[in-house]
Amino acid sequence: MAAAVMTLAWCAAGCSSGSNKADPSSTPVRSFTPPTCPTPAAQKPTRWPSAVPADMPKPPNATITDSTTTSDGVHITKFTTPASLRDAVLFVVGKFPKAGYILGRGDAEVSEADAPFVHGNVRGLVRMLAQQPCNTLWLVATVNANSPGTGGGSPLLPTHSPSSSPSPLPFG
Repeated sequence: MAAAVMTLAWCAAGCSSGSNKADPSSTPVRSFTPPTCPTPAAQKPTRWPSAVPADMPKPPNATITDSTTTSDGVHITKFTTPASLRDAVLFVVGKFPKAGYILGRGDAEVSEADAPFVHGNVRGLVRMLAQQPCNTLWLVATVNANSPGTGGGSPLLPTHSPSSSPSPLPFG
């Protein structure tokens, strides 16, 4: 008898013949929409430094801001693009492997992402930093592993070792 009373009390509180669904108008819907960056009317030609591998995919409308070579043979090129960080990452993930660049395990944060890469004797790192929603600063560092004086490694670009991650994405 006590069990029957408990069942009736429970049913009175929560069982009804009507719908128990929440009112959809009272549930807030949250979604993330990445910034839509305007596409420049005409693609601006970029004069790339000779230290940047000729076959390396290069984002459109880049503006070179600096290009140097360190004493240990690391070539560093800095440039900006009128694109979001998300679009820059998608460019690297989509274009580099198709051009024969093997991406290593990189890192991604809210305002920056990077990925090491290997292509033949060239080892490198591409780093992208969000400056504004539609402006990304890039740093591309490369070194020829066979160049004299590099010893096959560099403090900036350690000797390549494949990632043990099963993920094909370099940003994790």
